[in-house]
Amino acid sequence: MQILNSDTSWLKADNWQEVLENPSALPEDIRAYLKARNSETEDWLGDADTRAWIIDELKATIRDKDDSVPITQDGFSYWQRFNEGAEHPDFLRMADGETEPMVLLYGDERAAGEPYYDIGAADHSPNHRLFAVTEDCQGSERYQLTIFQAGNRSPIEAPLTDCRGDFEWGSDSTRLLYTRLDPNQRPKSVWCHRIGTPQSEDQLVFELDDPGRFIGLGKTSSEAYISIDSHDHQTNQSFLLPANLTDLCPMAVTDWVAGLEYELEHVDQNLILRSNHRHEDFALFRAPIPQAGITTPPEQWDLLWTPEPGELFSDFEVLKNHWVIEVCREGCGHYFITEPDPEFFRYRAPLALETSIHDTQLDPLPGFDREKIRMRLSTPAKPPRIIEIDLKTGSQVELKVSTPPNGHTETNYVVKRLYGTSSDGTPIPLTVVHHRGVAPNSETPLLLTGYGAYGMSLTPGFSAARRILLTRGVIHVTAHVRGGMENGYQWYKNGRMEQKDNSFNDLIGAAEALIREGLTSAGKIILHGGSAGGLLVGTVAMRRPELFRGVIADVPFVDVLETMLDADLPLTPPEWPEWGNPIESANARRRLAHFSPTMMVEETSYPCILATAGLTDPRVTYWEPARWIHALQSKASGGPFLLYTELNAGHGGPSGRYSGLDDIARIYQAIIRLFNLPVKAVYEL
Repeated sequence: MQILNSDTSWLKADNWQEVLENPSALPEDIRAYLKARNSETEDWLGDADTRAWIIDELKATIRDKDDSVPITQDGFSYWQRFNEGAEHPDFLRMADGETEPMVLLYGDERAAGEPYYDIGAADHSPNHRLFAVTEDCQGSERYQLTIFQAGNRSPIEAPLTDCRGDFEWGSDSTRLLYTRLDPNQRPKSVWCHRIGTPQSEDQLVFELDDPGRFIGLGKTSSEAYISIDSHDHQTNQSFLLPANLTDLCPMAVTDWVAGLEYELEHVDQNLILRSNHRHEDFALFRAPIPQAGITTPPEQWDLLWTPEPGELFSDFEVLKNHWVIEVCREGCGHYFITEPDPEFFRYRAPLALETSIHDTQLDPLPGFDREKIRMRLSTPAKPPRIIEIDLKTGSQVELKVSTPPNGHTETNYVVKRLYGTSSDGTPIPLTVVHHRGVAPNSETPLLLTGYGAYGMSLTPGFSAARRILLTRGVIHVTAHVRGGMENGYQWYKNGRMEQKDNSFNDLIGAAEALIREGLTSAGKIILHGGSAGGLLVGTVAMRRPELFRGVIADVPFVDVLETMLDADLPLTPPEWPEWGNPIESANARRRLAHFSPTMMVEETSYPCILATAGLTDPRVTYWEPARWIHALQSKASGGPFLLYTELNAGHGGPSGRYSGLDDIARIYQAIIRLFNLPVKAVYEL
C-alpha cells in the first residue's frame, strides 16, 4: 500500500479492525487527539447546553407514542410501536379476534447496556411460531442473528455471529439463510441454518471468490424462490433456490456479464425481469426459470416493455392479478398498473398522484394474490402519508399521516423546481423549499445539499427537522447533480469515473445560478452533504471557497485516493468499479488525486468546515475526515476547521430516535451560528 498522507498516517490505528468491534481498543494517542478535536468543536459551538433549545424543537417533531400501520397475514397483524420515551421500537403481533397484542421483541430492553444498538432486519417465520432479528451493538454493521419463540423474551438457541443484516426464512420454518462477513467486514458467503442446531453445523450454500462483490438475499413475491444476488456497483448475477430450501444448490439465472444489471420476479413458468440489457434506462423482460447448470443469456430474453425517452424504469411490483410499474422523472416516481400477462404487455391505468415534486415508495407486503398496495408519499411541504390503493377499483384510503406533534401548515411552505447550469451547459434540476414569508433576495441565507454518486437519487421528501431552519428564514435547495440517476442512466454515467468532475461542476453551477437569480449571494451559502455527498461538498469547497459561508460534511468520503489504494479496507475492492483502481491504473490515480479533499488543501482561505465521523464506521473510516481537518488546521487560513467524532457509533451516527438528536442538533447549531439566526422562530410552522 502507498502512503500519501504520511504526516497523518498515525491517525489510522494499526488495530483498526479490532476497533470496529471494540471501540475501547483505540490507541490512547488517537483517542486523545479525537477528544481534543471534539472539545474544540464544542467550544466553538457553545457547548451542549446552548443547543438544548434545538433538541427541544427536534423532540417536538417526534410522536412520543407511535404505532406503524399493521401488516396482516394468515390471521395475524404485525406492527411496531414506540412507547413514550422509548429509543427503540417494540415489535408486536395480534391474532384476529384477540384484544391484547403479543410482544415479539422489546427494543429498549434488547438495547439496554449497549453503547449502540441497531436492528438490521426482523421477521416472523412462515408458520408464525418463531421470530428472528439481526442486531448490531457497535455500529460496525457486523450483526448477530437471534431467534425467539414468538412471545418469549429468551432466545431458543445461541445467536448466529458475524452476520450481515439480512436473512430469509425457508418456507417450512425449520431453516433460514443468512450472509456471513469475512474478517475484512465484507459479505463473503451464504449459509443455511437449521433451527435448534449449533452454527458450527450450518451448511455453506454460496461463497464469493471476488472481494470486489457484495451479496444480497431476497424472496420473490410469489414466495416460491429465495434469491442470492452477487453484485458490484455495475453488474449483478442472481441465483435461485426453492423457498423450502430442500435443494441447496443455487441455480444461476445468468452468467456474470459485465455491465448487466437485473432484478427479478416469478410468475408461473417465467421470470419477469427489470434489466438494463440493451436499454440503459431499464426495460421489462420475460425469461424462463433456470435449470440446474443451464442459464439463459439475456440475448434470449423476450422484451415486454420499454419506458419513454427521458424516463427511468426504477421499480416494479409483480402480483398474481396486477403488475405495478414505477418510472422516475427528475428524481420523482410515477406509477401505472398493467395486466398480469407474461406474454403481452398490456397497459391498464395510471396511479394518479396530486403532486409532481415528491418522494414515493411502495411498501413491501406479503401475499402474492392481494388486490391492494401501499404507498408512502411526502413532499418537501407535506408530511409523510401511507396510502392504500385498490388495484381493481383505483380507490385510495389514507391509512396514516405523520403530522409532527408540534403542528404543521402545508401552505406555509413554497416548493418549486428551478435549474442551475453546469460548466458544460447542462441544466441541473434544483428542488427549492422555503417559508412563504421569505422573499428571496441577495441577503437570504441558503443551505445547498447534494449527493451525486452510485446512481442514488435524492428524492424531494419531507423533513420535520428542517423546519427549524425554514422558520428562521433559510432557503433549502437540493441540487440533483450528475452521479445520481434522477435523469436516467446517462445522468449517472456522466457523473462517475472519467466524468466525475461533472458532479462538482454541477454543484458549483447550482450555487452560481442561485446567486445569479437573486435568491442569495456569495458568502451566504452553506453546503451540506454526507458520505459520498461529503466528498461532493468538500471538493467544491476546496475549488470555490469564495462562494460559501460554511460546509457541513457528515462522515465525508474525503481521502478518496488513499482509501482506494488500501485493498484491506472493507469497501475498497467493491468500490473500484465506481471510482477506479489506482493500484493498477495511473489514470485512476491521477483522477482521484484531482478530487481528494485531503490532498487539495492549499495555503489559502477556506470557509468554516465542520466534519463528522463515527469511530466504528466501516464505510467511511474515522481517519478520513480526521486527516482532512488536520490538513486544513495545519496549512489553511479562514475556518474554523472542526471535527466531531462519535466514539460509539458508525456510519449512521448514534442509535435511538432521541439519542441521535444531539448529533442533528450539533449540525443545526453550526448552521444557526454561521448564519447568525435567531433562537426564536420568525415564521409559523
